[in-house]
Amino acid sequence: MTLRPLTLVAIIGSMVAGVAFGVLVHQLRTLTVVEASPFRVVTQTVRRIKAHYVESVSDEQLIDDALRGMVRGLDRHSRFLDEAALASLQADLDGAFGGIGVRLAFVDGHFTVISVTDGLPAAEGGVLPGDRITAIDRASLQDQRLSDVIGRLRGATGDAVHLRLWREDGDFDADLVRVRIAPPSVVSDWLEPGYAHIRIRSFNKATGEDFVKALETLAGERALAGLALDLRGNTGGMFPAAIDVAGALLDGGVVAYTEGRTPPQRQEHLAPPGDLLDGAPTAVLIDRQSASASEIVAGALKERGRALLLGERSFGKGAVQSVVPLLGERGLKLTTAYYFTANGSAIQNRGIEPDVAVDAEDSEAILAAALVVLKGSE
Repeated sequence: MTLRPLTLVAIIGSMVAGVAFGVLVHQLRTLTVVEASPFRVVTQTVRRIKAHYVESVSDEQLIDDALRGMVRGLDRHSRFLDEAALASLQADLDGAFGGIGVRLAFVDGHFTVISVTDGLPAAEGGVLPGDRITAIDRASLQDQRLSDVIGRLRGATGDAVHLRLWREDGDFDADLVRVRIAPPSVVSDWLEPGYAHIRIRSFNKATGEDFVKALETLAGERALAGLALDLRGNTGGMFPAAIDVAGALLDGGVVAYTEGRTPPQRQEHLAPPGDLLDGAPTAVLIDRQSASASEIVAGALKERGRALLLGERSFGKGAVQSVVPLLGERGLKLTTAYYFTANGSAIQNRGIEPDVAVDAEDSEAILAAALVVLKGSE
């Protein structure tokens, strides 16, 4: 059968129309999905800001600010980590970082230098306690968190950092070069012969091993009759390090357990067999800043009957954060589980009550009370 040219043209026209109609339907469906997507407003907002905002804003800044706000809405412990913040957190976990040698706090609405370490760049550059840092590398600190500012002060060893500071006699600048700083997380001494005092300032990768070494060094000097484990001011750190420290003083059994949405986050964390002190009396010193990993240790030793707690009720942070990497040297510090003591007690927003209430800021008084407790437990 032979088709006439007019018929053939009609068939081709129908085919083209059908294909065109199919493409149109697909486009409409896609458009409907895109318009319905809640993420479309993000793209629209970025375009509007870049087109109409009074000053030029980079895509990177807009995206970082959007991610920062997105995570901030989850809980007070989760946060977005830009490149500097991620590097700072990793340095904390490693126990060493490039810095200038200052302690910073947020006082009366200002980022204020609390102390300066002799011999390090800040001291050499004339920075003094009480100075307020107002800009880093000529970028304002307005609306910044303390943790973000600390992260910006840190960086690679040998890198320069420019500070704008305020003092009562006016503003001034300081150009400093970061050096490697590795403060020990574990320090030890004697309260009196036989009674040791070990202070853990933070929990990093080396803390568990350093704690065991400190115990062994002290035991090599003289017999240990008791231990005051000082966790005042320790805001936490690595979860495994807390398990290691508590596990060194417990003869097996549960230290803590975690619960999260996924199976890897739901598990018991156990102490190995053997108590390195063979049951010698232990007192744990805590205050309102003792949090997270500190509370894991204090809670485990208290509930297992291995130690008495002295000081003030702890902070109450029972949430476990994981670091989730993102593209472009960024990351998320994301709450992925809650931890509970061996007996199932929740610590989040509750804290741990001491067995003996003592003014934790009075070091002389709390260490004297620890000695009384240790000697009375013999």
